[in-house]
Amino acid sequence: MDYLAFPAIVPSGENEIMLSYKRGTDHGGDPGAQLEIVRFDLETGKAIQDPIRLGIPDASMDQGEWVRFPNGTLRTYIDAEILDEEGKEFRMGLQQSISQDNGRSFEPLEHVGIIDGVEYGYLFDSVIIGQRVYALIMTFEYLAGGKRSVDALHTDDNGKTWHFIRNLSREFGDIPINESNLLPYKDGFLVVTRGYDLMVRLHQVDREFNLIQEENLTENTESNGAYIGRPRLFSYGGKYFLMGRNFRPPYGEVPMELALTRFNPDSLEVEKHFVLDNTHQGDVTDAYYTGPILFDKGKGTLLNVFTYRALFGNSPDILRLQFDSTEFLQ
Repeated sequence: MDYLAFPAIVPSGENEIMLSYKRGTDHGGDPGAQLEIVRFDLETGKAIQDPIRLGIPDASMDQGEWVRFPNGTLRTYIDAEILDEEGKEFRMGLQQSISQDNGRSFEPLEHVGIIDGVEYGYLFDSVIIGQRVYALIMTFEYLAGGKRSVDALHTDDNGKTWHFIRNLSREFGDIPINESNLLPYKDGFLVVTRGYDLMVRLHQVDREFNLIQEENLTENTESNGAYIGRPRLFSYGGKYFLMGRNFRPPYGEVPMELALTRFNPDSLEVEKHFVLDNTHQGDVTDAYYTGPILFDKGKGTLLNVFTYRALFGNSPDILRLQFDSTEFLQ
């Protein structure tokens, strides 16, 4: 179980985070893989709590994502997969585990269950506005509801009940999308989507997720040759950024890189592109789902990136990369 991948982070105190990642044997299709959780001190660079592991026999805990609710409750939502008799992977329905003590302990895993007639399998991201939490989440055609789409949901009771807002796959033009991310902007949100059509797109939407405008970065940016894997949006110093696994054109001929793209939130056009890892285009075989966080070191703010990386086909490990954040504002 030395395949460590897909990190997700959430602040849990001053200069402290909860870090989760998959501990398994492969990228996918590895029954018994667990979600491992550690408390991590950004100042010392050390784990300060014994690891907690969540799992289901014969299932793989492939992707965990944190949601911190307005009442302080912390939950991890897990993309759990199982194999059928022919060895094909499919989602068993979104799992959750609740922590009432800021990540020191977690309740047993449980199904999230049916939401407005649909069962979901993979939660991507969430934001809090007042007492309402918005989330982007995906369902699959073989789960209850019988569709494959990325939907926007909201909850007003700290995750006890969720409600459907909009089917974003349809709203964005019936495009085939999966991993997505959102960020509050003006009176709505910015949304980034990874397409099955090997495209990455930025969208601006209102509070009800009606489309205002969008930009296809793959078609209009020289540094993006295909989709951006597990994209993450964040803002700092009045600038807006997109981070994730990037493929330079021509797709399939250049190894993946960890990229940071700065863009104009009004026009959605790219301003600058930074390569954070694999500048020499080495043999990186699996990598770069990320968890970014800004860390005040005293003399300045540092951009910390928690990610994973495998070289030459070996099992990946979790990495912490650290950068002078002022470089990205210039």
